[in-house]
Amino acid sequence: MTDLPTPPHTVHRPGRPPGRPNYALRRAVVATIGLGLIALVALGVGALLGDDGGGDQVATAATSTTEAPTTTTTAPVITEPRHNDLADPPVFPLRQPPLATVSEADPLVVWTLGDSTAQALGQLLENDLAPVPGVETRTVYKNSTGLTRQDFYDWPAALPSYLAQGAPDVVVLSMGDNDAQALKPLGSGTFVDVGEPGWLEEYQRRLTAFVGQLTAAGSRVYLVGQPVMRDPTFAARIAVVDQAYRNVAAADPDVTYISSRALLGDDRGAYTDTLPGTGGAAVTVRNSDGIHLSLEGARWLSRVVGRRVLADYGVQGP
Repeated sequence: MTDLPTPPHTVHRPGRPPGRPNYALRRAVVATIGLGLIALVALGVGALLGDDGGGDQVATAATSTTEAPTTTTTAPVITEPRHNDLADPPVFPLRQPPLATVSEADPLVVWTLGDSTAQALGQLLENDLAPVPGVETRTVYKNSTGLTRQDFYDWPAALPSYLAQGAPDVVVLSMGDNDAQALKPLGSGTFVDVGEPGWLEEYQRRLTAFVGQLTAAGSRVYLVGQPVMRDPTFAARIAVVDQAYRNVAAADPDVTYISSRALLGDDRGAYTDTLPGTGGAAVTVRNSDGIHLSLEGARWLSRVVGRRVLADYGVQGP
């Protein structure tokens, strides 16, 4: 596998509109609350099951990648408890019946779309899925973008030009670390900040509409949530963004939420720079900015996301 450059370490901010408060990414309020850990060990395989308290459907993560996958009529999603052992990626049961039949004559087209967090994720996903017959991939990313600052880059307006080239079967959507900023609710001339009344509702409205553009085009959407951030105040703001992702996925059967918190947090759900790898060796999974993923962190996330997507289409992942 060819090593790819890590995404930019800095989240660049465009100029703020006149009269708008200057909310920087690393200065905010309130510390994030660690998510609970539930671990059940059964029959020596160490399968993890649990509920994060938000009503999400829970994934089953097998401890051995060599075991033959079982089948299921449901589509489990990655939520809590966390599964953060890089030497032991989860194995997802193949969905039966699959969402679609995949073949080289009728390939599964997968796009990764979003901001700088989508760059390495998408490129590594391309590498992971390249050997899988009947799967085609593409990465579309724009640094420093999101759904809050549509004056800087308007994703809803830009999306039709991409879809006109042929809508994909799957969109892995990764954005949000630029979105913990003040915004104007629809029909209002006043900015509201993250955590203030109206912010979550407006951001969720925008996300719902954007995801709706994709599902209306025939794409199934996998929303990759943001991991815990090193700075506690920024982490608390990002947790509000992440809640919108959870809510949108919970309301739409064509949308799957994947929790980066479950995959990249420590065993208490808190921020960590490293996760255990082969032999228990510590592997650095975050960049020095405490925001973006390192190459190995992106490699881990792409591996799990790829398996999750392929399982829904009845394809054994790498």
